[in-house]
Amino acid sequence: MAITPTRAVNLARQLVTITAAMPSAEGRVHRGELVCTMRIQPSPASRAYTVRLAYRHATPPSITVTDPPLELHPDAKKLPHVFIGDKLCLYYRGEWKHHMLLAHTVVPWISEWLMHYELWLVTGRWAGGGHTHAVQQPQ
Repeated sequence: MAITPTRAVNLARQLVTITAAMPSAEGRVHRGELVCTMRIQPSPASRAYTVRLAYRHATPPSITVTDPPLELHPDAKKLPHVFIGDKLCLYYRGEWKHHMLLAHTVVPWISEWLMHYELWLVTGRWAGGGHTHAVQQPQ
């Protein structure tokens, strides 16, 4: 039987694993918060996006796209699968836990979200799964 760790991963270790996986990533840990900026290009045909990830123990990671600004599909009134402040909605409540490495979970999920975002811009249909939600706070 495998033992599942339950302790939060040290923030410095989180940053080291992110920068090892994403050489373009730059970040720091200051006053109990990890803040990291990275360039993500979901596919060779995609744009490259600058993404900001902020994380503090006991809170969900907060992810925003800082460049280029996220656009709306011509038929849409709002971005799909985002929380207040256009923070990306990447997973169901409880799917990510503080003992997981961000580089192995959240960072790939950001890339996947961006791929679905680009398809949505063209088709107007969100194919990334999840559920539609009203404006709400991150979980």
